[in-house]
Amino acid sequence: MIAAARARPILWWALLGLSFVALQAYIFGSWIGSADFRAADPGPDALTPLGRITMWGLAFSFVPLGALAGLWVLATILRGRDLSTVQIVMIGCGLCLWQDATVNLVRPVALYNTHYPNMGTWAAHIPWWLSPNGSGNAQPLTFQSALYFVMVPVWVYTAYGVMTAAKRLWPALVGPHLVLIAVAFITIAQTGAEVAMVRGEIFAYGGTIHALTVFPGTRWQFPVYGAFLWALGTVALGCLLYWRAGDGRTLVEAGLERVKAGVTGRNILRALAMTGAANLAILLYYLGFMVVSLYSDPWPTDFPSYFRNGICGEGTGYACPAPDLPIPTRTVPPNAN
Repeated sequence: MIAAARARPILWWALLGLSFVALQAYIFGSWIGSADFRAADPGPDALTPLGRITMWGLAFSFVPLGALAGLWVLATILRGRDLSTVQIVMIGCGLCLWQDATVNLVRPVALYNTHYPNMGTWAAHIPWWLSPNGSGNAQPLTFQSALYFVMVPVWVYTAYGVMTAAKRLWPALVGPHLVLIAVAFITIAQTGAEVAMVRGEIFAYGGTIHALTVFPGTRWQFPVYGAFLWALGTVALGCLLYWRAGDGRTLVEAGLERVKAGVTGRNILRALAMTGAANLAILLYYLGFMVVSLYSDPWPTDFPSYFRNGICGEGTGYACPAPDLPIPTRTVPPNAN
């Protein structure tokens, strides 16, 4: 399939993407074949009326949205056409789904609502997972149906659109200025979006640094640094779109013209290359969150059962994280409750 040894960039990016795909396949396969592949019990606490509206609203919006987006990509492939850049970004971001659990890899931070349809989580099947009771943070299937495949690309294209608009408004701006503007915009917009989702009870944040958090110390708290870290990852991918070559290809697709391949081969290489880039960008967000979470303040005490989910606290054998407590692992539970 490959005719020229000079076609290096896209091949290296595609190899990186293939590695992430293989890792995801291993994690998901291990999870599905295990006893962890079962619905988590939300406990005795009932959803609030707003939480119930949000849950059903996502079921009737995200699921069809994810299905339609998938059909669009599939139809393009079946017709034997080149995938568009939008579709390539969708595939690349969609194949970052395995990373969603990693925010809690070292310490539990984000808590999903287990009233949502779920089959537990793949967290404990990530090879280097440390945080105990990871299976309590079940992944909401209706929310995940469009989150990485559709909504993450929306943020990426928002970053691209902000940089494009800023350049039109102020032509003298150069690259660093455009990046800073996009990061600021995404940070503000993501803060608003996440506060709304926390209020809608899709998820909650346990351990945060209160000085950098809105509504600190309450079940509605949101760490603003999370939005900033998210902006770094999505703007990085937005930069790939903004600084494209003359033929419209992104940096990770460089050298595609020197590859002898049919439509299917080109689509596979481009999708894998974008998967590699997207995983690195999203990993930037999660790694940052993992580090910051080491310094989080004590958890709020008013989380309902469908957020706490046996992750920590009374009856779990693990104290909820606090600055004066060591970091527990799955094998050594300090400060057991």
